[in-house]
Amino acid sequence: MLIAVLSAKGAPGVTTAALALALSWPRPVVLAELDPAGGDVLAGYGRGEQAADGLGELSLAARRGDVIARLDAHLLQLDQAGRARLLPGLADPTGAAHVDWSRMAGALDAIGDGTTDVLADCGRLRTEHFPTPVVSQAAAVVVVTGSNLRAVRAASQAIAHLRREEAEPGTGPVAVMVVAPGEPYTEREIGDALAVPVIGALPRDAKTAAVLSDGAPAGRGFAQTALMRAAQSVAADLVAFSASRQAVLAPAWSASADPVDSAGPIRG
Repeated sequence: MLIAVLSAKGAPGVTTAALALALSWPRPVVLAELDPAGGDVLAGYGRGEQAADGLGELSLAARRGDVIARLDAHLLQLDQAGRARLLPGLADPTGAAHVDWSRMAGALDAIGDGTTDVLADCGRLRTEHFPTPVVSQAAAVVVVTGSNLRAVRAASQAIAHLRREEAEPGTGPVAVMVVAPGEPYTEREIGDALAVPVIGALPRDAKTAAVLSDGAPAGRGFAQTALMRAAQSVAADLVAFSASRQAVLAPAWSASADPVDSAGPIRG
């Protein structure tokens, strides 16, 4: 399944949240950094690791029509077991203008057509060169928001925008993930205000977030921290939420499939 994760405004920690979910995912998963502003995972969680390949190189391959065949070679391992892998984002944000997002959406959907899921970190909605085709093809779209009034208001505007301008036939349902609930509004209050499902919440856990965003030492109890335990629960719920809609959306995807899909799914 292809699942798009995005923010409405400000900095609710979309990349940190998406990385926490990927490391907690119950099935093999690829975290694709598609933020037009550039990728952050290698600089933070990867402790400054530099990758020659990634989205930028893959976008060049897409121009030659071999994006699916070459995508697997651009993925980096995120965990020791190899269940979570990363498609590093753009090193230079100016490259976003040259990415064929429609072709990229088809390639990522091809990965998510079997036993592997794809979490697409799409960055902030309505930025220049936003990966709209990826959002349109996703089985579910998750808006990450804080719990204060300003954040919820921005999320409301983003959801309205998705439904009015971004959504196309076949687009998956929209849900919300709350970061730091209770500051001051609860998950239930936010869900009622936005009139969309709240897929779950991640608590404020600065020490664990620093591991994900800045590469701080994880420590032996990293997997049992409040943030990672919550991410495991949200990941399981998000898989179920997306799967419940995938069969409904499949006919629409087939009708609008990009020619690149004919090359077949990724192996390995």
